Amino acid sequence: MFRASPFKLNMFANCPQQYKFTYIDFLAKEYKTPKPYLTMGAHVHNALKDFYEQLEIPDRNFAQLEKILRKRWKENREGFINREEEAKWGVKALQMLRLFVHRMDLEITPVMLEDYYDVEIDPELKILGRIDRADLLADGSLHVIDYKTGKYNKEEVLETQLVLYALIVSANQKKPVTRASYLFLPTWDWHTIEISQDQAEEAVPQVKEQVEAIKKEKEFCPTPNKYCKNCDFLEICPAKAEVRLMIDKDK
Repeated sequence: MFRASPFKLNMFANCPQQYKFTYIDFLAKEYKTPKPYLTMGAHVHNALKDFYEQLEIPDRNFAQLEKILRKRWKENREGFINREEEAKWGVKALQMLRLFVHRMDLEITPVMLEDYYDVEIDPELKILGRIDRADLLADGSLHVIDYKTGKYNKEEVLETQLVLYALIVSANQKKPVTRASYLFLPTWDWHTIEISQDQAEEAVPQVKEQVEAIKKEKEFCPTPNKYCKNCDFLEICPAKAEVRLMIDKDK
């Protein structure tokens, strides 16, 4: 059975070579290196999950959230060059969470919290994704929210991913998802789309088409792009010379 996720499908679309290294050659463990923004992002996500799971509504405040973040932070401090850099990323995390507490309605308790969920489309295909949260709306439908710890760039928003998340959540909760959002925590920017059941169902054939393209792919050629500078496989990439020239040109 093919397990398709928005992340996996997007990786193939951006660079088939990176997809091959990750999902066919299974080289991620050998070449993947910790990155400060990923470590920070994971801690923010986990802290928000713990915040809702561990605290009742009256206890939800920034002081409690900061304690949770600091506890999580001690579990993993990889990817930082030195303590100064670690402190810089820690401040960013605290600023996001302070804004979260200030702007979010903390009396809302999500019906789903960060975890992996999937939906079986047919015996050959599952669609899965990591859902940050889903909130119950007044009309009984659901609002899927995906936290982002990076900057908001409308041109890079993947609305298809939100539609697939809606499909997954609806299947697991047995309720319609009518709204899906990216919430950019550093600036409190929201990118929200309204979703109909038809729209969610129409995403299925698109995923099937993408999966068939992956299955038929033979070459898995590298596709130099703006994301290459952060790729863990740059040293073994057949296009690394071209990529290095591109990176140098952008400096």
